[in-house]
Amino acid sequence: MTTESRQLRSRIQSAGGFTLVEVLVALVIFGVIAASVLKTMQDSVRQQAALEERLTANLVAQQALAEIRLRTDWPPLGKKTERVLLAEREWEVTAEVKSTSEPRMRHIIVQVGWPDKSPLLTIDSWVAE
Repeated sequence: MTTESRQLRSRIQSAGGFTLVEVLVALVIFGVIAASVLKTMQDSVRQQAALEERLTANLVAQQALAEIRLRTDWPPLGKKTERVLLAEREWEVTAEVKSTSEPRMRHIIVQVGWPDKSPLLTIDSWVAE
């Protein structure tokens, strides 16, 4: 071997670098971190959708409650269920007016949810004569 080839070989050996095991360990660590970030993002998106549903259900319930109060001065007793279209979705609204121990007050319960499913939101309100 010539002196030049020995010097070149010596430089290559002393240059160092990462071994295969080090690269694999780094990839595993990166994979674990990436998976946890992805899980967190998925949870965040799911939570956002649930909050959006509850907010829209709240708007539907508030609107139904306002309609009951505006229709008559004194809401009649009873239960009524109807379907409402809001935000490109169909909502089932159940409004129930009950008597109270105070004769001049009525208890109004408004429940909002998807049709044929349990309610997402319930609002209680009282109205006085």
